[in-house]
Amino acid sequence: MYAIFEAKGKQFRAEPEATLTVPTLDAEPGETVTFDRVLLAGRNDEVIVGRPSLEGASVRTEVVRHGRGPKIVVYKMKRRKGYRRKQGHRQGFTEIRILDIEFGAGRSVEPPKAEASKPKKKPVEAKAEKPVEAEAEKPVEAKAEKPVEAKAEIEATDSARELAAEAGIDLATIEGTGKEGRILKSDVQKAIKEQEGS
Repeated sequence: MYAIFEAKGKQFRAEPEATLTVPTLDAEPGETVTFDRVLLAGRNDEVIVGRPSLEGASVRTEVVRHGRGPKIVVYKMKRRKGYRRKQGHRQGFTEIRILDIEFGAGRSVEPPKAEASKPKKKPVEAKAEKPVEAEAEKPVEAKAEKPVEAKAEIEATDSARELAAEAGIDLATIEGTGKEGRILKSDVQKAIKEQEGS
């Protein structure tokens, strides 16, 4: 059993007989302080959420003591100016002990999550099976098509294609000297010279 409550603009988790440190409260040690702004509570594997807080819920605590936290030193300096300032600060706190947690009206969050998660799992499994079959079929078709396209197309630069078209030379008869056998403009010019020479 636990509750999340707000005190002095901060949120704390309260459990029975737990001891918490909160910002300084206006109460003497031994006095009872009740926090009415409970944002969330949990009991018996059930979570109750407020909108924004739970109606009628509260956390009853007892003030144990007041104290001050560790010292923080703030030092300021400006070089060549003779300016030095040293200041210390200890933040005050109040230590409280949780006496009782009262639950108010709210709604249970866990049952809707369990019901919503069950239908979502079934479509995911059904969807996962169909794409596997579709993906298995697609690569077979793609493998059959790609080699045909690769054989039909001849790697050549645009300028080489234009020059070969003007001269009436078939690119398939020319051996490319470019990267990965690509036909360059110089290869077409060489073929034209050979044709003229013959």
